[in-house]
Amino acid sequence: MLLYRIRFELRSSIVTPLKGDTIWGHIVWGIANHEGDNAVASFLEQEKSELPLLVVSSAFPAGMVCRPLPAPLERDGNLSIEKYSEIKKTKKIKYVSASDYFTETEMSAEKPEYPFKNIQIMHNTIDRTTNTVMEKGLYSTEEKWSGISEWDLYILSSLSSDRVKQLVEWAFENGYGADASTGKGKILIKDKPVNVKIKKQGNTYMALGPFVDSKKGISNIRADVFVRSGKIGGTFASSLSPYKKPVVLYDEGAVFECTKNIEYTGKLLEKMHGEDDRICQSGFAPVIPI
Repeated sequence: MLLYRIRFELRSSIVTPLKGDTIWGHIVWGIANHEGDNAVASFLEQEKSELPLLVVSSAFPAGMVCRPLPAPLERDGNLSIEKYSEIKKTKKIKYVSASDYFTETEMSAEKPEYPFKNIQIMHNTIDRTTNTVMEKGLYSTEEKWSGISEWDLYILSSLSSDRVKQLVEWAFENGYGADASTGKGKILIKDKPVNVKIKKQGNTYMALGPFVDSKKGISNIRADVFVRSGKIGGTFASSLSPYKKPVVLYDEGAVFECTKNIEYTGKLLEKMHGEDDRICQSGFAPVIPI
């Protein structure tokens, strides 16, 4: 399998974070919209195997990747204010230079500590029976605006670069994430995928996207976790309960050890909806030795 880097331009605010499992779901919907149910079934069958066709990372500012989660520091009782401030500042670093880990990449001129700013947007609630604004119907939603225009996505795949680009373009053609129908998540693929080579070797790895522990030889996991309470979309949204089964995922930047050489970790999660066994959830991510 080859590791591709795809650069894209974010042209609007987003509501849904650019996580690998969500992006993978958009790719599946792109296949469904363009090639039909049989193509999706074939794709998912291959994704369940030991050599999946496509494993997707989260997105990172151009020329950067997630920071490996550091080991906890031993602290004594005489921690100075200066040392404490330094620890807090270090914890806020989310990204590091991709050139430390990959060939064929350059450090971006933009070096963000906080790539997104959360903005509260006020809305009125409309009474659909009278088509008027309700008197006490004011509410807010949160949008994420980025000062970074170019982002990188890493895809581990046995497909050709042309096919990978096609699938990613299909994934983003109607916008990304929640409120795409109102203009959120507008994404433009910039270039053809670039095959990047990994610089480092060893048995300590970092995950580039969310994943589950597949119990296949990894140990000493150091990671942040979050609960993914996914929702279904597309044609399913009008006929089924909108919620998928919740799952706990390790986040990108997780560090672990593995005695064998691996290119990804985790697995495809099957039967993620109580009413339709076809619905799946990405639980795998590309990994790199660090």
